[in-house]
Amino acid sequence: MTRCIIIVLSLLFFVSFAHADESYNIISCWSGDTTLLSASKELVIYSYDLKGVSRKIDENEAFHNWSFHVVGTAKIESGKTSILYYGKWLSPEGDMVFGEGDRSGVDGTWKFIGGTGKYKGISGGGTNVNVSIKPIQKGTTQGCGIATGTFKLPQ
Repeated sequence: MTRCIIIVLSLLFFVSFAHADESYNIISCWSGDTTLLSASKELVIYSYDLKGVSRKIDENEAFHNWSFHVVGTAKIESGKTSILYYGKWLSPEGDMVFGEGDRSGVDGTWKFIGGTGKYKGISGGGTNVNVSIKPIQKGTTQGCGIATGTFKLPQ
């Protein structure tokens, strides 16, 4: 009887642990095109279309070697930057996650809004810090960012 109780408790612990929040810590680098909508001293508005890859920073494998596609808009008004974006990330196995985010300056937050396959029903989000790099040519953008946070898959 005692052995059965231990087995049942062990299984319950494993199941609850398997569906607990998981963390991620990745660096993502991208390149893409920008389209300028307005360029004055007071107001700059542009859109961007980025493609890139995410790599793990520590031993955590979450979102390692995923490719991504992000589209967004940016506004710089009186020296203050605000950005809104949406993206999809593709795993090496073919599953996807979708997210949305916003940023002021270099710091931002984002959240998962959907997924496919193993990631259907994903929730969570996190923060990111981005660094843009001087573009190689006019009308393009390049950069990297570090994203950290947590996610949860449905039971």
